[in-house]
Amino acid sequence: MAIKLSELAKKINCDLQGEDCLIENVADINHAGKGDLVFISNAKYINALDSTNASAVIGKREWLDESALPALVTDEPRLAFAKAATLLNPIKKDISGIASTAAIADDAIIDATAKIDEHAVIKSGASIGAHSYIGAGTVVAENVRIGKRCHVNANVSIYSNCIIGDECIVHSGAVIGADGFGFVKDKDAYFKVPQLGCVRIGDNVEVGASTTIDRGALLDTVIGNGVKLDNQIQIGHNVVIGDHTVISACSCIAGTVTIGKFCLFGGSVGIRDNIEITDHVMITGRTLVSRSITKAGSYSSSTPMDVTSNWRKNAARFRQLDDIAKRLKKLEKDKQAE
Repeated sequence: MAIKLSELAKKINCDLQGEDCLIENVADINHAGKGDLVFISNAKYINALDSTNASAVIGKREWLDESALPALVTDEPRLAFAKAATLLNPIKKDISGIASTAAIADDAIIDATAKIDEHAVIKSGASIGAHSYIGAGTVVAENVRIGKRCHVNANVSIYSNCIIGDECIVHSGAVIGADGFGFVKDKDAYFKVPQLGCVRIGDNVEVGASTTIDRGALLDTVIGNGVKLDNQIQIGHNVVIGDHTVISACSCIAGTVTIGKFCLFGGSVGIRDNIEITDHVMITGRTLVSRSITKAGSYSSSTPMDVTSNWRKNAARFRQLDDIAKRLKKLEKDKQAE
């Protein structure tokens, strides 16, 4: 798709600086060619404009005042670039229809504008909304409801009674509605606790590849509107995630955790069970959250990387901290007694 830079500026709400030109696609600043649009998200990349072969750039006005390259100026260059990339690379609309190899229950409700791909399975009582797509090999179990304009990729498993809102994306290998991890000790064995809830996913949610969202035990597991989940995330039973929270890959959230709105979690964050995290909390990568967070802000844990010999020495000191604290407390007490 090709578009004039001036027209693109109007569509993504930027100001045009310099001459108009034809834009064909977006590219990395160091590998761009004629017809490509690039962006700079930090002033330290300004010098790259001298050597790029791109036709135009997106950036902040103060970064581009001396640039001879045609530009789209904005206070949010990364967002503008994302919008430009979306316009220049529209998603191909799947033609509606049901593949001959798909297995569809007689009482399933499939909108006439939906597309069901090869070897997908839609079971009894399920419903698929308008303009939604179900990929090859995906299984939609009994009484599942999938809203409008959803894109469920190949080989996704959606267990019974789960609900997915409108305009959601579910990537391959995701499992929605598996049993929560619930067992009770019974002498020398474990008795399985029935998981009777479901998973309810709001609108405009993205679920990454191989991410698992467990169903609730009695209440439902709830994913709010606008939530973005990266690949290979585990969400335990009865978890509630507030609107527009973003969670990076390999994070693990234990059961019955409540997470607020507009939170941001880095990769491999671990959250213990039965705690609450308030709105607007940022948790940096590899952090272990072992207690509730009641105040908005940024939180971190874990030990930074070090040379192995130093790390071993510090690890040994860490095991001695309790003894050192007791000795210090005794010294302070003795000092006060003098």
